[in-house]
Amino acid sequence: MAVSASQEAAFIGATLGVPMGSFSLTILLILYSVLYIWVAWVIVTQWKAWTHRKINFYDFLTRSVRSIFLTLVLGFLLR
Repeated sequence: MAVSASQEAAFIGATLGVPMGSFSLTILLILYSVLYIWVAWVIVTQWKAWTHRKINFYDFLTRSVRSIFLTLVLGFLLR
């Protein structure tokens, strides 16, 4: 479906100057940044739990690798 010039101008005005071609990239970059922050949070909290001896090393390793693997799979699917 083609977009008219007035629709494109309205979109650019509503998104604070982001053109339509770059908007999907912007959303994708936001999703990736949230995903990487989540993985860092998982690893740091598991590290703290392991250092305080609340979980064993195998649990720390399993949870960290699982979150990294999920990031890789989602990165492949979202690209």
